[in-house]
Amino acid sequence: LTCAAVREGNDKEFALEAGALVLADKGICCIDEFGCIRNEDRTTIHEAMEQQTLSVAKAGIVCKLNCRATVIAVMNPRDCIYDDQASLSTNTGLGTPLLSRFDLIFKLVDSSDAERDSNVTTYLLNRAIQGTGFDCAPGKTAVGENTPWSMEKLRAYISVVKDKFQPAISSAAALLLENHYEKVRSSQSFVIPVTVRFLESLIRLTQAHARLMYRNEALLEDAIAVLRVMECSAYAYGFDGNVSNIDDFMYRDPMSMDTSELSPDEDFVVFEYKILNRYGMLDYMSAERRKQACDILEGADNDVQDPPSHGGPGWHGVEDVRDVQQDHYGRSYFSPAPGSHSKRRRF
Repeated sequence: LTCAAVREGNDKEFALEAGALVLADKGICCIDEFGCIRNEDRTTIHEAMEQQTLSVAKAGIVCKLNCRATVIAVMNPRDCIYDDQASLSTNTGLGTPLLSRFDLIFKLVDSSDAERDSNVTTYLLNRAIQGTGFDCAPGKTAVGENTPWSMEKLRAYISVVKDKFQPAISSAAALLLENHYEKVRSSQSFVIPVTVRFLESLIRLTQAHARLMYRNEALLEDAIAVLRVMECSAYAYGFDGNVSNIDDFMYRDPMSMDTSELSPDEDFVVFEYKILNRYGMLDYMSAERRKQACDILEGADNDVQDPPSHGGPGWHGVEDVRDVQQDHYGRSYFSPAPGSHSKRRRF
């Protein structure tokens, strides 16, 4: 993972052999089974993720190597079973100093869901039998406005914007990030302590979103998009709901978060209204977008007939009508009530 001192041939002199972090300098380092790394590497990776350097003192060789890489790590919980009653640090076996160095943390629980299981098996079998007996998408699709980019085009675009832009944070975006950082710092509902690293993560992600949008200034909408992702990431931190106004917090499970595929712009304008209203910054939102958000929320409230009765985190105006059913394995699962798909909208 870091580097090793090896002998070259029959000589007695040692040479350094670069590991994954050093080889991924100015790139991406993907680490599987992150919880199984050695204790020595855990100590070293603290410096690599904080200062993006690697100090080496092996076999008489003392130097410092660059490892300016983005780290994407995945792991399974301890004993392969995630305990919802335990903290994230307990489930992963990683200390909070190491967890706090990640900008985003997502908890993906493989729970029993008949509909999702059916989609997964259909997709895998669809690929395995090359479309025989299934309605597969054709290999070549017409190029249109909604046609997804190819991997080659996406790589080329990211390579261009990564080197071309060094966005500066606008005053409105900085104010929103500051208000969010102060509010999260004042909350005692997180297992992982919120430090300055959290603010640095907000700044990095906001600048990254500005690059993705092909501009050299991070605007307010870039900060709003980042906060929406951070709200999903905060769900994995162990949010316990111990706040004065539960509707003011929009922590959502990314595995069950339902957004509109047909109108993502409407979803975004609703979240923009909610997050700016939370921090008293509605003046930074145009009157047209405020009216659009209010109309959407008013329409969602009119569709709600049975509001949720549970005490978990949720948004105002969200309908959560579900039936308990059993799949073909005899496992219980929750599914939307029949006929509710056409009327229900979630934001």
